[in-house]
Amino acid sequence: MAASELEKGKFFEYKGEVLQVQRRSLVNCGTHSHTKLVFTVCDINGKREREITMGHNEKVDMIDITKKKANVISKSENGLQIMDNVSYETLDATAEPDVLASIKEGEEIIYVEYKGVRVLGKKKN
Repeated sequence: MAASELEKGKFFEYKGEVLQVQRRSLVNCGTHSHTKLVFTVCDINGKREREITMGHNEKVDMIDITKKKANVISKSENGLQIMDNVSYETLDATAEPDVLASIKEGEEIIYVEYKGVRVLGKKKN
């Protein structure tokens, strides 16, 4: 898919990282008034907002993201075990260290699943 087809809220893979489009704008650059796309993006957890500049025809890989709710069964130093609230399936998930430290067993969380990988999104408020 071309970068010009990306819209707000869409997830895509860029240099091995899954990003979500927050804002999109055009910028003129060069002596011949070529335009480039400037995307304000954040990572899959909604953190680390930054800008990426791309050409209109630059190829990106769209990613299908599924957000689900689960309860934390147990946690270890490098991940956690969760139970999906709908299917009652027990799954392994990863999380960033600061997010992992704030999670307690028994809490309800939101996790994201893509390409067979489960990543802890955030605590359910």
